[in-house]
Amino acid sequence: MGQVIIYTKTGCPYCQRAKEDYMAKGIDFTEINTSENPAAKQMLKEKFGAGKVPVIVEDGKLVSIGYNGGG
Repeated sequence: MGQVIIYTKTGCPYCQRAKEDYMAKGIDFTEINTSENPAAKQMLKEKFGAGKVPVIVEDGKLVSIGYNGGG
């Protein structure tokens, strides 16, 4: 598995669950909080059409918008 980025926002329980699931599986990831980084939020909308988080990107490819488990 290559580079994994999980885009989150402050206070999002789905984001927390996604991070916990990836940690439990031993998958390293980088978190980018869109509440603190408006440019990242805009990029997600433009590049992936994402209007909600978490957004999970692996090696530059969209894996998931929103999260309900799995990963």
